[in-house]
Amino acid sequence: MKQRKKSLRIWSALLLFLALLIPQMAFAYTTTGSADNPSLTIHKFEQEPDERSGGEANGDAGQEAEGEPVEGVEFTLKQTHSYNPENDTWTEKSGAEIKGTTGADGTVTFTKANSLELGRYKVKETNGPDHIILNPDTFYVDIPMTNKEGNALNYNVHIYPKNETIRSDVKLKKVNEKGEPLAGVTFKLYNADDTEALDNKGNPIPARTTEDDGLIHVTGLAAGSYYFKETGVPYGYALNETKIGFTVQKPNKHSQDIEVVWNNVARFAENGTVTNYAIPTVDKDANDEKELDFDRDKEFNYNITIIAPENIDQYKALIVTDELDSRLEFMGKWSVEGASKDAFTFSQEGQTLKWTAVPSKLTGGKIKITFNAKIKPDAIAETGIENTAKLDFDNNFGWSTIDGPAKPEEPETPPVVTPTQGNLNVLKIDAADGKKLSGAEFKLTSDKDGKNIIDTSAMGDVVQWNDKTYNGLLEKLTTRADGTFDITGLTPGTYYLHETKAPTYTDGEGKLKSYRLLTKAIEIKIVDDETAKAEVKNSKSAWVLPTTGGLGTTLFTGVGLMLMMSASVLFMRRRQTETKED
Repeated sequence: MKQRKKSLRIWSALLLFLALLIPQMAFAYTTTGSADNPSLTIHKFEQEPDERSGGEANGDAGQEAEGEPVEGVEFTLKQTHSYNPENDTWTEKSGAEIKGTTGADGTVTFTKANSLELGRYKVKETNGPDHIILNPDTFYVDIPMTNKEGNALNYNVHIYPKNETIRSDVKLKKVNEKGEPLAGVTFKLYNADDTEALDNKGNPIPARTTEDDGLIHVTGLAAGSYYFKETGVPYGYALNETKIGFTVQKPNKHSQDIEVVWNNVARFAENGTVTNYAIPTVDKDANDEKELDFDRDKEFNYNITIIAPENIDQYKALIVTDELDSRLEFMGKWSVEGASKDAFTFSQEGQTLKWTAVPSKLTGGKIKITFNAKIKPDAIAETGIENTAKLDFDNNFGWSTIDGPAKPEEPETPPVVTPTQGNLNVLKIDAADGKKLSGAEFKLTSDKDGKNIIDTSAMGDVVQWNDKTYNGLLEKLTTRADGTFDITGLTPGTYYLHETKAPTYTDGEGKLKSYRLLTKAIEIKIVDDETAKAEVKNSKSAWVLPTTGGLGTTLFTGVGLMLMMSASVLFMRRRQTETKED
């Protein structure tokens, strides 16, 4: 009996212990927040596409989350179940949508003030800034939320969804006007606000130069508006500083795609392919030659040939300037091929000739300006006369030789015009023994009759006689002791040498006599850069005349008287005979 009472006391004590322990076990989980004031806080972060994910979500505050807070992300909540904490039941329900947008700290909190109730919610990103990709997935949140161990109940739920920053590769292709890839063109990338574009680490993106394929490639460019600006071109091409704009964006708010939309610029930029046009070039020749030998004071043509790019009509200015050498003279006529004459305005100021174009009236291709000129009579021919043309332009896109850094174009090989001239060497000798004769005088004419004596008065220092400058009529040209005289600087052509005074000599009796004077002109052919030689022979006179009043005169007088007397005798005899017959 005692034993039974003892066992009954032990069971009673055990039941009492369990009665006290079980309620405590029933309430042995932790609780965050309260059913009277539930909340859902969403923390929105932006991450680069290649950044790692954070830790596993558990609904608690203070979870690990990397990235930058994102402002402006809209979330839409729609209740699918209600929760009754009194009887711990979940009931399916279709509630009204609740919307909220993250602030500057990247968070948005939903509470009773936003009509948040206990229950299950479908959560979806419904709007957001353009520089991130919205999460297309829908996720569900329970309020309260039980942790995965089942020992915690959370009425203040925190979630940490991530958004990827929009990053896109951008390629620009550079081609020439034939559509061929163009290497060596340098670009710098800027944001639309003219600040330098940054990479995903916040560093300025360095300038890029096109390779043989004509491409530059920028990777990981964030969403936004940008422009490429040309900063360098290979020789022969015109810099174009027009902004080549584009935008990295989503086609729409909810799209998961990324697109690059280019701001096309008529005639040279289309969807990331940009055309570089060659600069206008200039060349010059004289009578279609680079080296021209030409007579002084005769007209020839200078040709200035411009090769205009296809976009010449978009240029702001194009000016051709020809600064004529002082030894040249513009003769007042000019013409143009490949464009209408009214596309140019011509002006002259001294030796400066200028043609100012109206670019809108021009088309790409060859344009040739021709004007007539001559070498002045006094131009010295020791060296040729090099004369070039200069081409200034402004392509209206940041490349100018007028008020910019570019140099004006000039022909690589300017034409050289050399005045033609030849020389004359005259040698006077005795026809019998070749003795060199001094003292003979000549004149040089352009006609056989000797009327048009060559006049060198307008030729400055060009013509020389016996190594001295000769200005005037080429007459009384006297042979030196060696029987010669020289004329240099004669314009090529046909001349005539006339002897105007024969040389003299002393005969065997010591008497001074003259050589026979030449009666015919000697034709002289002057050829450029050559010396014509004229060997002029003179013969001595063979006549012998008696001295005036000497024996010779008496003899002739006596002979004359005898002849007269004989004639008289014959006449008298004839008269006598005729008388007798009568």
